[in-house]
Amino acid sequence: MTVPNRTQAKAKTATTKSSPAAKKQPDVPPLVQEALQVTWLLKGGLKNVQLAYIRVGTLLAQVRDRRLWEVLKHPDIEHYAQERLQLGRASLYRYLQVHDWMVEFHKDWLEPHPKGFIPELTDAADLMWIEAELAKPNLEPERRAALEVLRTKGLNGELKDSDLVNFRHHTRPNDAGVRSLLTKCRALRRQATQVAAAPPEAIADLDAAIVLFEKAVAAAGKR
Repeated sequence: MTVPNRTQAKAKTATTKSSPAAKKQPDVPPLVQEALQVTWLLKGGLKNVQLAYIRVGTLLAQVRDRRLWEVLKHPDIEHYAQERLQLGRASLYRYLQVHDWMVEFHKDWLEPHPKGFIPELTDAADLMWIEAELAKPNLEPERRAALEVLRTKGLNGELKDSDLVNFRHHTRPNDAGVRSLLTKCRALRRQATQVAAAPPEAIADLDAAIVLFEKAVAAAGKR
């Protein structure tokens, strides 16, 4: 009985672990075989990129929740992230925000080996915004239906930047005029308080107008 040497054993193991595309197929031209192999490797690399930000968010949440930054003598988690990870404040809280959203709405993505499509970080942020909009009470049926379409696209990896741009453009509340009037009212009130002869009743009326315009802007933002 011949015992295979170590080199032969390694070669056999490598062949066993190779991709389905790497298996030689007599009917497939060499260049096509190479393209299939590279594509298989790219899919694995992209999957790792998608999972990397999830792992980063999970670890940052651990540092936050267990206050591990204190153990390393940092005044807060922001200082820890900057000094230890060269991670800025905005990026830190973005990772944490996306992580907390996944914990609440997409726990299956936090599994060690999640199945199915996992959005990239930017797409996850867009999807998070869409689901936050859908959670608003008294949402108009037409707006809800449009958001549901966007959500489905996001979960299937089909959401494009233009989809959100178009949605926001066509559904943006028309409150520009109200905001302009609110700004002018506030400026006028400031000027009125600097005039000694300005009637108090006029200032009170301006205060009332400012309150009404603020309510109008707030209502438009909830649509």
